Amino acid sequence: MQDAHATSSKNSLISLSQTLQILREQESIDGLVTTTLAYLRREFNYALLWVGLYDRLSHRLQGVAGELTQEGQPKIPQQFALSPGDIMEQTVIQQSPVQVADLREEVRGGEWQALASRYGIQGTTVFPLCHRHLCFGVVVLGSHLWGDFPSVEQRSVLSMLFGELAMGFHQADLDEQRQRLKRPHEPLLEMMSQLQESQSLDHRLMTIVATTQQFLMPARTHIYWYDGDRELFWLRSREQAAYSGGQSVPRRTTRNGSQPGAAGEIPLAEFGGFYKTLCGNRLVAIGEAYSSLKADATTRLMAQIGARSLLAAPILSKGQLLGFLSVEGTEARIWREEEKDYIRGAAQLVAIATPLSHLQERMAEIEEDRHLTLALPEEGTNLDTYSQRLSRRLRDAPVLVFSADSQTNQIELLSVCPTASGWQAGESFPSLSFVDWQLLQHSEGAIALQLGEDFNETSTRGGGDMRLTSWQPLFIEAGVRSPLIANTEPGQLPKHFVVIAEPSERVWTESERELVTLASRQVGQILRSQAIQQKSQQNQKMVKGIRHSLDCLANAETWEAAEASHIQYLAQMLESSFVGLVTWEPGLKTGILSTLVEQEAYGISPGQEVSVKKERLLQKVLSHSGVFGPVAVDRLPAVSQAWLGPLQGLVLRAIGLQTFASSKGTGVIVVADSPQREWTERQVEVLELLAGQLAWGRRAVLLEKRLNRYRDRLDPLNWYKQHRLEELYRSIGLDIKQLTQLTDLTGGVANLEDDDSRARSVQQVRHQELLRHLSDSLNGAIHLLKYEQWRLQLKPEPISIVRLFARVLERVEPATAKRQIWMQVHRDQNVSLYADPAKFELVFVEVLLAACRRSPVGGRIDIWYHPVTAEGEAGTEFIELSVTDGGEVSPRILGAFQPAILSAPRNKRDALAASPLDRPPGLELIIFERLMRQMGGDFLIEKIEDGRIVSRLLVPRHS
Repeated sequence: MQDAHATSSKNSLISLSQTLQILREQESIDGLVTTTLAYLRREFNYALLWVGLYDRLSHRLQGVAGELTQEGQPKIPQQFALSPGDIMEQTVIQQSPVQVADLREEVRGGEWQALASRYGIQGTTVFPLCHRHLCFGVVVLGSHLWGDFPSVEQRSVLSMLFGELAMGFHQADLDEQRQRLKRPHEPLLEMMSQLQESQSLDHRLMTIVATTQQFLMPARTHIYWYDGDRELFWLRSREQAAYSGGQSVPRRTTRNGSQPGAAGEIPLAEFGGFYKTLCGNRLVAIGEAYSSLKADATTRLMAQIGARSLLAAPILSKGQLLGFLSVEGTEARIWREEEKDYIRGAAQLVAIATPLSHLQERMAEIEEDRHLTLALPEEGTNLDTYSQRLSRRLRDAPVLVFSADSQTNQIELLSVCPTASGWQAGESFPSLSFVDWQLLQHSEGAIALQLGEDFNETSTRGGGDMRLTSWQPLFIEAGVRSPLIANTEPGQLPKHFVVIAEPSERVWTESERELVTLASRQVGQILRSQAIQQKSQQNQKMVKGIRHSLDCLANAETWEAAEASHIQYLAQMLESSFVGLVTWEPGLKTGILSTLVEQEAYGISPGQEVSVKKERLLQKVLSHSGVFGPVAVDRLPAVSQAWLGPLQGLVLRAIGLQTFASSKGTGVIVVADSPQREWTERQVEVLELLAGQLAWGRRAVLLEKRLNRYRDRLDPLNWYKQHRLEELYRSIGLDIKQLTQLTDLTGGVANLEDDDSRARSVQQVRHQELLRHLSDSLNGAIHLLKYEQWRLQLKPEPISIVRLFARVLERVEPATAKRQIWMQVHRDQNVSLYADPAKFELVFVEVLLAACRRSPVGGRIDIWYHPVTAEGEAGTEFIELSVTDGGEVSPRILGAFQPAILSAPRNKRDALAASPLDRPPGLELIIFERLMRQMGGDFLIEKIEDGRIVSRLLVPRHS
């Protein structure tokens, strides 16, 4: 046993010796920790192993490595804040190990207590990693057993191990400091190359501030600028380190940043010694137990800037103090010579960059002047954009652009930049005197004025005796003291001119006046370009309006919708308060206010009736060529004010819907505006053009409606007359044939004996019957020719269905016999129909004849009749006569004769498209449908499931 123990101790010492040798050879913290943990896992049986580094600035432990040896356990958190009195802070501050029998019950354990409770860690020892009285971190060893601590021998081994680890951390910290504290010239040289790429002074200052912050790692880096007028330093640029997880994150501000710990202003009256030191080109260094200023001055300055250490270098250019560059710390710090050398070099770079930046800014101004005055305005440059650039060039002086009309003496402010200068675009200004107009016309350059508090004390510069007396009170009230005025087109009466509303009293230099003179010409060029572009846009808008109106007229579901869309678009283009459309059909005495568009609620309702004959306004508009008006609503006759009364205070313009001068008008478009609005020629053209389009479209629609009415009336009339004449011809021919036969027979009877007088009497009676039948036929033709010349005359009366079938079947009997068709009537009861007997009987006969023609030879035709009640018409009873045959009807005819297609509005159908319903046999079906509807019924034809054709006649049962 003793030999085994000696052997084990010997092996442990060998392993420790090898580990210590490896630790001495490691150069990185990760290598040191990895080697240490490998030894602990190999030589000890701890459930918890954790190594953390101490961050002095944030007072927390940052984990480097650690583990729970039980498999499947998650990784240990790597950051632990130190709280006063906890075991970790005790270990760090006292720099001696701390042992806890049960970490789960240790109230001073902080976050470690919760971790121990979760994973069952009890006996725990915390070792500090110290070297030369500096604590670099801790090592935590934990066990699942209560009070499980290292033995004396183990503690000796661990002390050597952790001492070597702490020495490695110390060496790594020294290497990091040596790496961080480079030689000052290296970052300065790198910074000089970066400054060459910067475009502005502020950007250069931020580059210097950021590089300084990164090199010296203070809490804050500032550049203060000297203001001699106010006798103070003001904060121009800054960068601050914010600690997050032990690492510094820069926070950057410029131009009077207001971050905590920054003094926005440092007055010279309170810190004269500090100012004198900087003026003497001396460095100000305040650190741990050292200050280059007096004690009281040091205390006040550090309280002012909120720091405990300071390093400030003056920024001098040609002996003149421009400001200073400072780095500040929240802790006492000993400033090294390398840091002082760097801060001096960085401040000198600021001093070099400042005049260079001023030179570049002046060159940029020259380039900006060239673009403002000589170069043509870029495409897309508008007046506001150009005015903003000109205002920035003139140190943010307000730039006003006016439009002027020398004929009406009206002046209006078109544009103002910046908008927050107190001026409002669209304002009207007092008129100018004749002398003012002449001076603006003949002055070759910009005219400068100097205004005192009393506008009578005005002295002009460069403008001779120009006064602008009517504008001087406005300028003074607005705070303008040195206005500069320039005509956009010198040598001509001003249409536009530019005013630089300078609020301070200043004398404009010759170069500035020349700049404004040339810039005003550029303004004129921009305004002309905008006018051309606006005219082009108006033309495009007009073309778009024409195309839109044509699309509306062509694609709208109804003509009323097309009119409404047309008027709506017209109102958008005119931007008028009210646009209304009054329409009527030629020959009618009353029109309808069919469509209106109101931008404001005037209380005029569509659908009002307007007398066309009595309305003098409509008659005047129709008799006037082009646009009528403007005329005030208040001056209209009482008849007009009856429906236009809500438009009181407005003025009207109107135009008639006439295709040419001699044509009948079909409507009037009425437009209302405020009296102050002036119409342009373009708006008049828009109204005339769109009104003409609407007039032609409306004329075409009305003409089509009229022709369709004629067609709907004349087609059935022609068909009816044709068949009636055919029937009359057949009937008269039959009567004449019978008369001829009877005449021949009568001649033979005359040679008979006298006792055969009875036969002669019978022949005479038959002769009289034929003459009477012939007379009845001719009388029917007289009614047809006299009363139904241009329109069918319907005379509905009750019709017995039994008698109807007797007459109809007799008339179709030759057709059924010829094609050997079996026609069967399925009788229900003797009911009565209510229709025109002659016309309904003719329709019924033709329906049966059509069924006979398409039925195959030897086929069958079934006729049913039964009462029905129409859907949606309560109490309306009909008799439905259905004729079923086995023939064939073209699918194109059946498809075109669908009820949904027939009932659709005509404007949805293409009247020019070929249709099978335009010629027989489809045309006969349409005539059947029209005649039946005129008699209050309907006609349908369809193909049923078994392939047969069913023709349905729906006839009213009562009047």
